[in-house]
Amino acid sequence: MIKQLILLTLFIFVYACLNAQKGNNGLSINGEVTVPFYQNDQGFGFFMKGLYGIGKSAQLTASIGVSKFKNRNSIESKEVKTRLIPFLVGYQQNIRKFYIEPKIGIGEMGGRILSDGDYARPSVVAVFGGLGAGYRIKRFNAGISFLTAHGIDKPSAGLWYNENFHYTSLYIGYDLFSK
Repeated sequence: MIKQLILLTLFIFVYACLNAQKGNNGLSINGEVTVPFYQNDQGFGFFMKGLYGIGKSAQLTASIGVSKFKNRNSIESKEVKTRLIPFLVGYQQNIRKFYIEPKIGIGEMGGRILSDGDYARPSVVAVFGGLGAGYRIKRFNAGISFLTAHGIDKPSAGLWYNENFHYTSLYIGYDLFSK
């Protein structure tokens, strides 16, 4: 997974640097934390996002990241930690320094379950969708994001089969480079 992430990052970096398009290309790193009063799961995550300019005020985006959550209000005796690893593509519309970005993708929904002193680590393929909005100041950006995941694997997949997981997060990011 690490090798694939490094290759994807390198590909996006080289492609954005060599492209002669007049749009605003870039690469940013974002850190996020969940909004605790909206959901039961506390968590955090990190994303790397490539931006490909398709004009002066719009960009196509591709991002990959990992988010981890711990359920704090579990009624059951199980301790559940959820992990999401999405690959998302989106469209970012810039309105001066403000932007809005719908996104969709596919990835992994999994985690760790502690039950009776033993761990299980099931995971399934999931479809992701979401919406983000933010504000950019020079190379920094901050905003709010909503992301939902729906497990699409077979019934034998276990806990996350046909399950939905969604969260709202606040994020801050830094543009490593922008054209």
